Amino acid sequence: MVKSILFIQENSSFLINAIISSLKKNAFLCDAITFDIDEISKLAEYYECIFLNVEKDTAFRHSKELIFLKDQGSFNDKKFMIMGTPNDISECIELMTDNSLVAAFERPINTRDVVDRVLEIFETVMDSRGKKTILVVDDSGTFLHAIKSWLDKDYKVIMVSSATNAISYLATNNPDLILLDYEMPVCSGPDLLEMIRADKSNADIPVMFLTGKGDRESVEKVLSLHPQGYMLKSISRPDMLKTLSDFFAKQEAAETREEDATLDSFSILNDYLKNN
Repeated sequence: MVKSILFIQENSSFLINAIISSLKKNAFLCDAITFDIDEISKLAEYYECIFLNVEKDTAFRHSKELIFLKDQGSFNDKKFMIMGTPNDISECIELMTDNSLVAAFERPINTRDVVDRVLEIFETVMDSRGKKTILVVDDSGTFLHAIKSWLDKDYKVIMVSSATNAISYLATNNPDLILLDYEMPVCSGPDLLEMIRADKSNADIPVMFLTGKGDRESVEKVLSLHPQGYMLKSISRPDMLKTLSDFFAKQEAAETREEDATLDSFSILNDYLKNN
């Protein structure tokens, strides 16, 4: 897959042009556009990473564009790099989210340092295409970030804080697993599960509930909805990782058995046709 970065800036920059030139020599696909919401919305989806070059004290002028990019980070797992003064970088993060930020370059900085860091990032942070994707739905930002820190090394983790955001993400994405908070305001976990199961394109996505209650009655309520599993929110990191690892191992084993059964059926049919 081609490594690609979309550079967004207010004005053409000699430094950015030099960075792009160096990256192209390293087989990167790069393009540069201005802070224009129409241009950004047309092109953002085609690039793995967005590089924001923010001029001094101008971030507040681009709030519309930054909020749009925040959604790209949340729903489409876009990663971002920002170049600017410390204040510029902080203002951008406030409008977006530090969850999708993979690098921040404080001016002054030279071309070589930026290029070396970008190459390093694409070898590590960006190289997660083979990882299973887990969508975590929980109204607690603290809990979401804790779970992400636990799982980030082994899985690609997408975090949303409401059922509405989950449905928006699922409209264009199919994660390998959904970890769903049982008790959420406005739209509860069971209500969201019902909506997921009612949508043919999402109905087969496995769901595990996250619950803060471990008493018999509460667990029975969770299990009555027939999720693929459930975990108490008090679970330890090693136990959560083991639960997920065991789940995906069983899932892959089941898929292998189905493939083997299909191949056996084709073999039987082929033998029949040869002999008749």
